Amino acid sequence: MSHRLTAPILLAALPVMAMCGVAHAAPPGEAPAPGIRVTLAPASPDAGQHVPYVDVTVVAEGMARAAGEPLFRLPLVANTVVTSAEQVSGLTMTDRQGTVPARAADVEEDASNRTRVWRAARAVDGTLTLRYRVAIDADAPPLALPQYEMRTELGGFSAAGNAFLILPDDAVSRRSSVHWDFSAYGSGGSGVSSLGLGDAASREPLPSSKLASMYYMGGRPGTYSAEKDGFFAAWQGTPPFPMPPLMAWAAGLHRFYGSFFGYAPPSFGVFGRTNPRNPGSGIGLTDSFAFTFNNTSKPAELRSLLAHEMLHAWVNSLDTSMDTAGGLDRSWFGEGLAVHYQRLLPYRAGLISAEDFLDDLNETAGRYYTNIKINVPNAEIPAGFWRDTRIRVLPYDRGSLYFAATDAAIRKASGGQRSLDDLVRTMLSERRAGKPMDEALYRRLLHAELGNAGISAFEAMLKGATVLPPSDAFGPGFHRVEKPLQRFDLGFDPAALLARPKIVRGLIPGSNAEQAGLREGDEILNTFSQDGLQGDQQAFLTLDVRRGGQTLQVRYRPRGETVSAYQWEASR
Repeated sequence: MSHRLTAPILLAALPVMAMCGVAHAAPPGEAPAPGIRVTLAPASPDAGQHVPYVDVTVVAEGMARAAGEPLFRLPLVANTVVTSAEQVSGLTMTDRQGTVPARAADVEEDASNRTRVWRAARAVDGTLTLRYRVAIDADAPPLALPQYEMRTELGGFSAAGNAFLILPDDAVSRRSSVHWDFSAYGSGGSGVSSLGLGDAASREPLPSSKLASMYYMGGRPGTYSAEKDGFFAAWQGTPPFPMPPLMAWAAGLHRFYGSFFGYAPPSFGVFGRTNPRNPGSGIGLTDSFAFTFNNTSKPAELRSLLAHEMLHAWVNSLDTSMDTAGGLDRSWFGEGLAVHYQRLLPYRAGLISAEDFLDDLNETAGRYYTNIKINVPNAEIPAGFWRDTRIRVLPYDRGSLYFAATDAAIRKASGGQRSLDDLVRTMLSERRAGKPMDEALYRRLLHAELGNAGISAFEAMLKGATVLPPSDAFGPGFHRVEKPLQRFDLGFDPAALLARPKIVRGLIPGSNAEQAGLREGDEILNTFSQDGLQGDQQAFLTLDVRRGGQTLQVRYRPRGETVSAYQWEASR
């Protein structure tokens, strides 16, 4: 069961429910939260069945600003992905006094994020209405990056909110709703958002960051709904297999998760779209996620992705008083737990086989124990997460194996009476009760289970110590072995892939890349996912390169030094 690394959910999920109409009323005696209404009106598809643009209207209440203060924001670059900010036209802002003049300025957040901020040229107080058009480039090449950006095909479009929604630049929670207008599109149009199928509203007031972290898909998407479980799905494009059976499998797993964790979020949405260069990748969103497929994708290859991302309806990053690098410093928890449970819970539910379980486990273990960056401390992960794939995978791989080792330690210390499951359920119940679910809580619960030894192992993991679960960590049916595996190695300096243009530097003599014909100074023209390559020892990489006036292809296995790595096998 091959699976790709997914971009992390960096914000704790709030309960969201697909409901037509108005969000829940405020308690008696309390003023209702302000509202925000997003209306999406796609244009009629052209002859190529591409939607050329989408008209957007945002009506935001509770907008009190002095002259010069930030009003609205839209990322120009979100986690290295270029958004539709430069394709916005005809932007108008109005309030009860008329037009609101606004000045736009671009802010460099960090190396991977840049934001356009609009500031009020005069004071405003009340409801503001934005209207603008977002053009969609039908010829944009597919990216091996998180699929935030707006895409169109087969009479539809899709995007994450952070790619095109201009939203209030504040932390105010608003009663949120999404509405669809297909009057210009023509007959047969329908829309889906992370709030649900068709026009939908949030169950609770949401901050703008949650609307930005939702998915929006309109046109003629395929859909699936398991209403009693609050599970729904939509997909854009033509999958090479029937999608409803896979979504029915996911709905069954979603139901099992609810039983295991003791409660079920009101709703969860899954969005799929095509990407020939990076199939099987995913991004975590507000009570939903988006994944990619191509014409060779198989349901079995997508199940671990579905299992992982649905877990984020329950398991997310730890709370903190300081949002360090968007939460990447805490991704060992949310992503590590998700990888740990993405194989364990489907196996317990009888939804995957023992062979599938081992394939998933050994891909993680093989990637971790061959990773030359295995001992990078957790404190250094935020700086390298989006810049070095070998660092990016550490919270997933290291975290999952750490939790397997911790689970084994708790079971041993309690004589089999307690497990990691008990600790995790306690933490999640604290969050549902409105209490902090932070590292301090984790430390307290861990110390209660394992004493000082547990805290020492935890701190060693954070410092980058190699984690090794015991042989029987996954039950008596499996045991640990050592096998020779090769390190992931591009054969040249990975920083070359971050430059524009991408020029090969630091070519390693004798590497597979050099032997395949790659040369220092070649310009790499294509994009590709390195995360998936790391976990597949047999995978080949094809580079489209320009050398002088020629365009060439170089194909090789991106592998280097052979090392001894831990794997697990079925016990006889």
